[in-house]
Amino acid sequence: MNAIEFSGKIEQGVIRLPKKYEAYNNLYIRVILLIDKEIMPVSKKEKLRATLQKMSKVVLFTNIENPTQWQKNLRDDWE
Repeated sequence: MNAIEFSGKIEQGVIRLPKKYEAYNNLYIRVILLIDKEIMPVSKKEKLRATLQKMSKVVLFTNIENPTQWQKNLRDDWE
């Protein structure tokens, strides 16, 4: 028995093999699913929480000394 490992998404009951495993097409296989809950948040709330956690690590707008003036300059660009 050979074993291969790859990550993917089940879409409407279908698991697609990566191209590098084309030689395994049309073979009978045994499948064991290992669901990684960190990769797949269960609900919209969990997806939002995971996204916000990722965003909290990103440093944005720290180089803006005067936020009011910066915002005004942005608006001037629109006109």
